[in-house]
Amino acid sequence: MTDSARRQLVMPVWSSPLGEGPHPMQRAEMMFIECAASGSELKRITPSLCKPADTDRVKVFFANNSQPPNSLRFSEVGVIQEVEYDGERVQTMPYLWVSDDMAMLGGRELFGMPKLLMDDNLLQINANELFGRVARKGVTMLEASMVLERMAEPDDLPFSGLPSVYERHVANPNPAQPSLRQLIRLTVSDREIVGRCWLGRGYLETRHPLSSGLDRLDLRPTGRAWYGVFRWNLPHGDIVAEAEVPPRSG
Repeated sequence: MTDSARRQLVMPVWSSPLGEGPHPMQRAEMMFIECAASGSELKRITPSLCKPADTDRVKVFFANNSQPPNSLRFSEVGVIQEVEYDGERVQTMPYLWVSDDMAMLGGRELFGMPKLLMDDNLLQINANELFGRVARKGVTMLEASMVLERMAEPDDLPFSGLPSVYERHVANPNPAQPSLRQLIRLTVSDREIVGRCWLGRGYLETRHPLSSGLDRLDLRPTGRAWYGVFRWNLPHGDIVAEAEVPPRSG
């Protein structure tokens, strides 16, 4: 067997199974719930190479995604937080769950996204009402709902258009040696709305946070919510900063 063939067989060992970009999101059916959150907790979870933004608002999204060729269908839930890096306003996602291991591995290995696995719970739709939840092993951690009311105007969409940053930790297997912390910057391109985006009333409740720390965010829905179907492209990411993490003493 040639070295090339051997590498293809063990690709997840050699590199991320997501492969090289671009990574097109063919279809994402999404519900967004705007919430106020604890300022002190937002400050605590801000990436160490960034500063907290001057807002306590976050958006929690629930999505049914299709991102071939890696995953034709998976559920995703995340918390979007605005922060500042080098004087620029950007966004990050301190919490991300997906229902598919390919989506999890690609996001974690390539871009440093803090993705974890969750149960495969699709966004549920009944007439003009939507419901989504995060659950692990059948235990509901977070759930949300929305009632559609009217079409959103072009200047009132859930996406801010900000670039995203994620802090990737490269742990050193030797605890006596320093590890590495990298800040990765991403910019989504070719974002489109499929049909219309809708506004409505949103509700969200933290149920059993388990070890996630979600309860510390103290999420309080503002009542604003959005629903729409979107598609976009994720061309690539750039490492814009990195720093060594000193080994633990003692």
